[in-house]
Amino acid sequence: MDLSTEARPRERRRGERVLIRVAIQINGTGKDGKPVHSPAEAVVVNRNGALLRVPHPLKPGSTLEVYQGQEKQAKVFRIVWCSDRPREGRHDVGIELVEPCEELWGIRFPPAQAGATT
Repeated sequence: MDLSTEARPRERRRGERVLIRVAIQINGTGKDGKPVHSPAEAVVVNRNGALLRVPHPLKPGSTLEVYQGQEKQAKVFRIVWCSDRPREGRHDVGIELVEPCEELWGIRFPPAQAGATT
């Protein structure tokens, strides 16, 4: 059976993605197991997480504290993906929120749509 000719299911996301550049500070665990504390940048965000650009590869499955602006309390995310190779000196990292919150990245997202899954 040739999978390239079969209809592929349409990818459904839990929310709309927003292209944005947000300066952040991260505290997490590097791929090498060592602590990482550094500035980074969120470049694509949604109500459930973001795509970050970070100076060090991070450990998938670990948690990441993210501070934005002058926030004293971090938002906690789970690292779901990290690029193997840096691009322009930074690694792309996909993260998802551990606990839902109404406002994230300085954006109040509309309510989630019923039936959206990923």
